Formats: sequence, C-alpha cells, structure tokens
Amino acid sequence: MSALDSVPTAVSRPELRAGEMLAEGGEGRVYELVGRPGTLYKAYRRPAQLAPLEALIAWEARLAEAQPELAARVRAATAWPQAVVTQPGAAGGTAAGLLLPRAPRRFAVRHRDGTSRLATLSYLTADPGQRAAAYGLALPAPVSADRIGIVYALARVLEAFQRAAPPVGHGDLSTRNILWSLERGPEVFLLDCDSCERYSPDGEALDSGHRRRAMTPNWDDPATPAGANPTLASDRYSLGLIFLRVVGAAHFPLQRRQRDSELLSIDFAIPPAARRTRSLLDGAVVWSVCARSLSTRDPARRPAAAEWVSALEEVLDGLGAMSAARAVWAAQGGGTPAPSPTRSAEQAADVRVRPVAMSGAGRRWERVRPPGPGLPALPQSTRPAPPAAAPTRTAAPAPLPAPPSIVELARTGLGRGGELWLGAHRATLASLSRAGRRRRATRQVIGCLVLDFALLAVIFYMCAMVAGVLLGI
Repeated sequence: MSALDSVPTAVSRPELRAGEMLAEGGEGRVYELVGRPGTLYKAYRRPAQLAPLEALIAWEARLAEAQPELAARVRAATAWPQAVVTQPGAAGGTAAGLLLPRAPRRFAVRHRDGTSRLATLSYLTADPGQRAAAYGLALPAPVSADRIGIVYALARVLEAFQRAAPPVGHGDLSTRNILWSLERGPEVFLLDCDSCERYSPDGEALDSGHRRRAMTPNWDDPATPAGANPTLASDRYSLGLIFLRVVGAAHFPLQRRQRDSELLSIDFAIPPAARRTRSLLDGAVVWSVCARSLSTRDPARRPAAAEWVSALEEVLDGLGAMSAARAVWAAQGGGTPAPSPTRSAEQAADVRVRPVAMSGAGRRWERVRPPGPGLPALPQSTRPAPPAAAPTRTAAPAPLPAPPSIVELARTGLGRGGELWLGAHRATLASLSRAGRRRRATRQVIGCLVLDFALLAVIFYMCAMVAGVLLGI
C-alpha cells in the first residue's frame, strides 16, 4: 500500500502544511508535506483546470479495476497524481496544485563531493568515463544488460499507458522527467505525469482544454509541427531516441537533420563482448523497431511500446541476462515473458540503424585542476584507452603531483646549462680540427670566449652576494 492510498482525491489547501521546497520550475514549486512522508505537494503558479486533473486520477483508479497488472506498473514507476488541491475562494473548476508520490531514495546518485542528486537519464546519455571523472560515479558500460534493462523497464510502463482504455501519452519523455535506479535491478520512475494526455481510439486528445507544455529541446519529436502539442506517436519516437542514447551512452543528434528531411543512417557501436549476440546482429528485430520508431514519414505507423518489450527481452535473453528482465517484473508488480518478437517485413524508408564494431580505442577521462578559486574540476579527454566490456567500478583519479621545489628547479637548470656549455666547446674543438673551416672555427672560438666571460661574471656576482650575506655587508 502506497503512502497515498488513504488520501482523498481532493484536498483543501489549508489542510496541508508545506515543508521544505524541493524543486522549482516553470509550472510551479514542489514541497514536502509535514506529517505525510512520501507525499509531495506541487503548487501551480497559475490555477489549472480541475476537470482534466480529476480525469487523470480517475483513469488510474479505473485501470486498477480493469487491468490491475498494468495499473501496478503505473503505481510502481510513475509520480501519478493522486489528489487535486483546491483553494477556498478560488474560481470554481480550478486546482491550486496536486498531491504526488515522492520518488524513492534509490532513484538518486551521490557525487564525489557527497551531494545527492536525482538520478535523471542525463547521467546515462554520455560516455560513462566522462561521468566518472566529473562526478565520481561508477556507471554501466554501453550496451550492458543494465542499460538495456532500464529502457526495457520504461517500455513496460509506456506499454501500460498505451494498452489502457483510454490510452495515455506522457508527451515529454526526456532526461529531466525520467529517473533510473540499479539498486534492486533496472528501474525507472516517471515525473511530470500531471501533464499526461488521454486519447480516444482514433488518437484525438480527450481533454482539449488541458494545459500542455512543449517537449524538451533535443528530445522533441521532429514530426510534430512547431507550436503543436505532442501526440501518442511522440512517445513512440522518444522511446527509440532513449534506446540510442541510453544503451549507446552517446548523444546521437538527429532532430535537426530530420527536420531538414535527411535520410538517416545511424551506426550503433557494439562492444566486443556483445558482438556475437544473435539478437544484436545486423538484421535483428531491435534495429528495425528502433528505425521505425524514429521515422518521421508516417508517425502513426511507429511501433507500439509492446514491440519494444518483446525486442528488448530477446536482446536480454541473447546476452544471458534475463535476470534483469525478472528484476523489472518484480519491481513493477509482476510479469511474464512477452511473446516472441514479430519479424516484420516493414522497414523505415527514412531511417536505418545498423550495428557496427566498437572502435578498439576509447577515451579516457580524468579530472584537472579547477581554472579558478571556487570553480569545479573539469573533465578532460586524454589519450585513447580500451573501453570496458562490462560495468566496472571506476577508481578514484590519482592526485595531481606536487609542484617542484626551488632546489629541484635549480638542479635541473644547472644540469641543462652545463650540457649546453659542454656541447658548445666540443663543437668548437671539432671545427678547429677540420681543415677548410678556419673562419667558422674562429667565430665559434669568439662565441665560446664571450659565453665563458659571461658565465664567470655570473659566478663572481653570485659569490659576492653570498659573501655579503655572510659578512653582513
């Protein structure tokens, strides 16, 4: 039973005691609630329409009655709104905020400096070595079972959204709205579900007056016209993009090229440890599903989340990592293996995703000195190093060497000066011993005499300084 099972679906604002503010965004502020652990209060900056929010709360309640297995996924992996907060005296039909479940503590990471942060997908969409150098985190390697399991967990939540009656779309699946955890196995936790939209069977939004926001830049659907709301098909595009960026641990910039109507051929690097996995070979189902998800030619034909669930289970099975799938089932209230993925002859006309061998040399990242007082250390790439084939815990970077002492600098300077002096005299003697080079030898002799005189003057000056100090002159 969650902390909100006994909370009514409507609460008056004076009944709540807001505690510490945890976050602030364009829509409002999020607070802890005194005396209600595990419950958050999201206070809107401007009153929101009450009916769409009440419809979302009722949607989850009806899903629990009709399809409890799907409802369990939603309750376990989303901050689904549980109650609207009303303000006495406000205009009728408006909400001042919502009560939401708080993300469990396991959906956080601890940086090297001891600070704790929400574990958003941003940690997984870049080279894990860079993240280790910047924050001291040990993250799974690209194309690992952990990364695939995280996308698999997300696909099962979206499957619940899409199989419900009516179906629901999130509309902004981006790094800031998806948390992950590996503490109990791969898990996800979706935020900002109060902006979800309900759809009719033909794909029309049921709550036309529901406030919506634009998709996060660089995570938006290129097939959605500028200024238009995201659709059910937008979630399907996002799932393909998340697979590339999370499993591949790379940026994969696509949207600008797709808006320019470019045909995409995406090379997805596979490490040696997984290169012979049949479910990751060229022509495997997962690549076709990914390409069709990213297609902008006909968004309505993008594969449903259920196809991703089947394809990713096949990949996990091929890697010998079905334990990751079973961990996802346990975290989301149960589950069984999905039907074998259908090898559809349909291919995307504008996108191709193909596996390629990962380069034998990757980047090694290490921390460098801060550029100034109070500024954080910056990760920098250095010489190539073989990539890890499996998730390993990154050792703490070696401390920077101490600066050389004055004695060491003096010893080094004298040594180099002596080498130069000796080299000049040897070259002069060699010239004197060779016939036909008397003029050049004469110039070298004069140069050596000048050098010797200057050196004697410096030595005399230094001796005089030392004698003056000793004699008190």
